[in-house]
Amino acid sequence: MASRPLSRYKPLRLPRIVLPEPVMTVGIGVLCSSKPRPHPIRPDSLILMADTMGSTEYDSTSELHKICIEKDENLFLACAGDMAICNDVGSLIKENFSKLPQRTHGPIWEAINSAVQDVLVARFHWDVLRPKYVFSPGTIFDSQRENVTAEWQAYHPELQMLIGTFHQSGMALLYLVNRFEGSHAWVHLCQYPGHMAIGSGGYNADFWLKFRNQQLGLNLRQSAYHTSEAKAMAAKTPTVNANIDMVLAFSDRHYVLSDEKPEAEGCPFSLTELVAMYPQYGPQSTYELGHQPLPKPSVSRKLKPGQ
Repeated sequence: MASRPLSRYKPLRLPRIVLPEPVMTVGIGVLCSSKPRPHPIRPDSLILMADTMGSTEYDSTSELHKICIEKDENLFLACAGDMAICNDVGSLIKENFSKLPQRTHGPIWEAINSAVQDVLVARFHWDVLRPKYVFSPGTIFDSQRENVTAEWQAYHPELQMLIGTFHQSGMALLYLVNRFEGSHAWVHLCQYPGHMAIGSGGYNADFWLKFRNQQLGLNLRQSAYHTSEAKAMAAKTPTVNANIDMVLAFSDRHYVLSDEKPEAEGCPFSLTELVAMYPQYGPQSTYELGHQPLPKPSVSRKLKPGQ
């Protein structure tokens, strides 16, 4: 029996799979000082705050907690964007921190950069290189090398992280993991003015921190209040909710606050206190400055037909 020609077989049509867009919310990091000048170690504390919203094109949750605490390594993380890649980077940072020869900016900087680059290379290998350019392990056509280089330079996954830790002297350090237009760097030191915001609500939060002149020399309560205000501003973004996860960290201790646990023993403030400050210190209504509504006509008596 003669076999049917291959041209008569229709190609198999697979359904198009569209991956959901990455989760975008808000994370805020602030450096602050527990003691006034001339205390030699400033800043000596840091605050991280995030919402709990997780939303994609297809689903959402109000229980996505994006702050991670690694007590043994004195490492505090706030994440936004692709949570899976943030988790990969955070795990490698923790591993690298456990091997640090000393707790100074240089080794810390290198540990964070190394973790970020290792994850990016691995992700690029499996997301782009192998499925698109490699037909057998270790083989890339010479004609495709320029294309691979261009793809690598344009590779920009939704990786946004705030990393808080401490110098061996006790000084608080804040780093940002993100890539900006016009720069190839992924890791940035945010020591001055001492605050940074990430996620879809980051612009609103950053605007408010600048308006409040937030900087690393402000005390704990003022810095915490400014951070909570910035979080409230970020909550105006549809992909950010009003829930709060917060950590206040020192080189030798830390406190965790949330909507379920607004107070912590020893913490110099509570979420309840911060919210109670809004009427006194928060933005005020300007309604009385605007056009006032015209007085409504009196309707004290009914009109008769024809009047």
